Amino acid sequence: MRIARLVLSLIALVSGVMMLPGAASAQDTGRRLDVIELKGVIDPTSADYLRGRIAAAERDEVEAAVIQMDTPGGLDVSMRGMIQRILASDVPVIVWVAPRGARAASAGTFITYAANLAYMAEATEIGAATPVNLGGGDVDETLARKVTNDAVAMITELARTRGRDVEFAEEAVRDAASIGATEALDRNVVNGIASSLSALLESMDGELVELGDGSRKTLETWDEAAGAPSVTVRFQQMNLLQRLLHAVTSPDIAYFLILIGTFGLIFELYNPGIGLAGILGGISLLLGFYALSVLPTNWVGAFLLILGVVFFLVDLQTAGLGIWTVGGVVALIAGGLLLFAGAAPEVQVNPWSIAGAVALTLVFFVSVMTAALRVRLRRPITGEEAMVGEIGEAKTDIAPEGTVVTKGTLWRARTMETGIAAGSKVKVMATEGLVLLVEPLHEDEEPSRSEPSANSHG
Repeated sequence: MRIARLVLSLIALVSGVMMLPGAASAQDTGRRLDVIELKGVIDPTSADYLRGRIAAAERDEVEAAVIQMDTPGGLDVSMRGMIQRILASDVPVIVWVAPRGARAASAGTFITYAANLAYMAEATEIGAATPVNLGGGDVDETLARKVTNDAVAMITELARTRGRDVEFAEEAVRDAASIGATEALDRNVVNGIASSLSALLESMDGELVELGDGSRKTLETWDEAAGAPSVTVRFQQMNLLQRLLHAVTSPDIAYFLILIGTFGLIFELYNPGIGLAGILGGISLLLGFYALSVLPTNWVGAFLLILGVVFFLVDLQTAGLGIWTVGGVVALIAGGLLLFAGAAPEVQVNPWSIAGAVALTLVFFVSVMTAALRVRLRRPITGEEAMVGEIGEAKTDIAPEGTVVTKGTLWRARTMETGIAAGSKVKVMATEGLVLLVEPLHEDEEPSRSEPSANSHG
């Protein structure tokens, strides 16, 4: 009965939702709108995701594709791939910088300028589109000027194509200028301010946009009579694998993955056998190096991270916290600071993450690895090594090879003496694999035995 009541409750709930005015209106028109969430660093994963979502929107012939964006920027090549797909889209593409507190910085500014329409929520910002050195470190001034001029040419052309403010587009690149939503609207950088999805759909309703094939379309996203959306909204997000690959491109996470992966492999080397630590360490390193291949990595910083771990290993072998540990701490700090040097501040390792990584490394080597090394040094002697010093009996003549019995087991034996007769007592002096090296047991080496008492009491 409880199950039946639960089922009936669910049916009633679903029925109630389907009878809401907005849902009924959307169902009458049969039109849909996709909201594509785009957060974090612009990287190859996010570029593939966006291209795939726009392709799906075209296939399903949706009313429009809304990119809800919050990004600090990212890779130039990924950004250009996104822009090309937006410009060629057969469905309207709208960029919405949201929610409140979000930003469209660097590559996000270019993507916003490329969209058919652009909106921003209150308390959001756009700009700071100065190109960064994707290779890390210093760059030639002439090359930097060429890269900047190329970026200016691109964003100003996008501004002219979409009818947006050209002056701010150039300021954002040359001077790293940023503005808030209100000023962006006043300067015609965006088409409007919308802090909620309903406000966005109402604002974009009736707008005329030009599609990638040259045709024009008037958006119909709001039912004035019903005061509700006239489209069914579908929220699109990355799948599990895309989320994982996108998450590891965070500078802080990439930094920790490299260290954790190295720790796992080191622990596995000190405890032979493919175990959980080795598997997790290998996976962490693969994900970490993927992130480094995507982010603007300074490989000198990556080398310093590895060098720092090597210094800790040297001190581990010398059993103490000495000069090598100090060198390891310095290398870890310098490596973290240099790892993404030359990139925007948003794409650099947080100093608190560096401090946490140094503390984690100290704990790992001082406690975990020290304990692992002690266990390894105290490993119990088993097998052939445990036979040294044991007393046995020759089962055959040993001249120079034969067989002996010791601890109830028959062994091959060899002696350096002239020969040992069968039945003689022998002492194991050493081992060579599964062969015991023996000598005759002398009388003074006989183990003491308790003699039976002469007086017995019955």
